[in-house]
Amino acid sequence: MQSSYDSSTLVCVTSFPCEESRRTTVEFITALFYEVDEQLRAIPKHPEAHLWPSEVVTLGLLHALKGVGNRAFYRWLTRDYRALFPQLPERTRLFRLFRTHQDWTQVFLAAPTVLGVIDTYGIEFVHPMRKGRSPHQIGRKGLSNHRWIVGGKLCLLLNQWGVHHRAGVCHGQCRG
Repeated sequence: MQSSYDSSTLVCVTSFPCEESRRTTVEFITALFYEVDEQLRAIPKHPEAHLWPSEVVTLGLLHALKGVGNRAFYRWLTRDYRALFPQLPERTRLFRLFRTHQDWTQVFLAAPTVLGVIDTYGIEFVHPMRKGRSPHQIGRKGLSNHRWIVGGKLCLLLNQWGVHHRAGVCHGQCRG
C-alpha cells in the first residue's frame, strides 16, 4: 500500500474513558490493513491474483464500514484511494472477490447477538445561523435527521444486555 495525503479525518472514540484521536482516512485504512495483514499472513497469494488476501479483506471491511452501495463504494475508492490499492480490479471483479472470499472477512466482523441496539443522535452546539461567529467554535456544520446542525453526532452501541459497548463521535458531515 502506498501513502497519500488526505484532508478528511475520522474521529475515533474508544470505550468509556473517552479517549479521542483524530486520524486521516488514509491512516485509518493503513491501520486496518496492518491489523488484517497480521492475522492473514499465513494465507498465500494465488499466482494469478492481483490483490493479496489481506487487501481483499481490508477492502471488504471498508465496504461494510462505509455502508453504501457497490457502485458508490467503488467510485469513492477509485476517486480518493486508488493510490493505496494500485492493482485494484474493475468493479464487478472486486465484488466477486468479496463474495468468493467472504469467509476471510467474516473472521473480523463481530458475531451477531440476540439483541443489539445502535443509534446516532445529533447534538447541536450552535444554531446554523450563528455558525462561524466565534473563533472558538466547537463542531462543524452537517446534517442530522434531515436538518442542518452545527455540532456533532454521538453514536452509541449497546449489547444484548443493555451494557454500553462502544461509542463514536463525528464532527461535521456524518451519515446515519
